[in-house]
Amino acid sequence: MTTEEILQLAKTFGFDDMIGERDDETDGVYYECWEDQLLKFAQEIRKQTIDEILTTLEKVPNPEANRTAINRIRSI
Repeated sequence: MTTEEILQLAKTFGFDDMIGERDDETDGVYYECWEDQLLKFAQEIRKQTIDEILTTLEKVPNPEANRTAINRIRSI
């Protein structure tokens, strides 16, 4: 996932983006969320990453060679 996609997903899960002062006294964006939002966000990142891996494995010239890996990943 790209940085843009991750930040958009954070907004989708209700993270609030705010401007704040960093330790070096410059301003920057930070995100706030509740625990349940963070957990759902992390689970979605994991799901999308696994989906990307499965898609890549399924496109190899000999998908039979990856069947065990694909099945193991899907069972997680």
